[in-house]
Amino acid sequence: MERYAGASFCVDLHSSVTPHLDRLSTEVIREGWQTLRRYDGPHPLLRVFDPTVPHFRESVSLVYDSASRTWWYRSSTGENLAPYDRPALAAVKITRILVPYITAVLAARTHGQAAVNAPCVDVPSTSDPAQAATIAKLQERFAGVICWWDSSTREWWALVPGGTRWQIVNAPTSDDLVEAVLKAHPRR
Repeated sequence: MERYAGASFCVDLHSSVTPHLDRLSTEVIREGWQTLRRYDGPHPLLRVFDPTVPHFRESVSLVYDSASRTWWYRSSTGENLAPYDRPALAAVKITRILVPYITAVLAARTHGQAAVNAPCVDVPSTSDPAQAATIAKLQERFAGVICWWDSSTREWWALVPGGTRWQIVNAPTSDDLVEAVLKAHPRR
């Protein structure tokens, strides 16, 4: 891709950028998200979201970085996610960005329905029996805490209730997650 100047910029930008955003759309859909293509404005965007929380989404654009002399998928916070030729990597990073927030929203909905001690069916499940046993032990030890293994981030996660404020923590191992939960809510 090249940079263009003048009135032809938008036309050429759209024709060269949108196929790469389409490739990213395919990859994030494989990760389990939905997408909305917003190519009608001066800067094409791909919006990535969970259908159960459609108002919370990540907007991704394709931008040229003169320092690296390449195009990058960029998050709405300005983070370069991956070069344009690595849409699968960008999809993994988008998943890492969205999972904690989407999970917090879903857990808050559950909390609002007075179901804190019930298992949250919206939290990603695991097919690994050892992980399922670890999750059961963690949730038994920490009543009201929602725990899970996320295969996208390859980390353990927990949503720790605290009145009206929930904290989300993560760790590379289940033992580290126990420490993170204790730090998030020391009275446990």
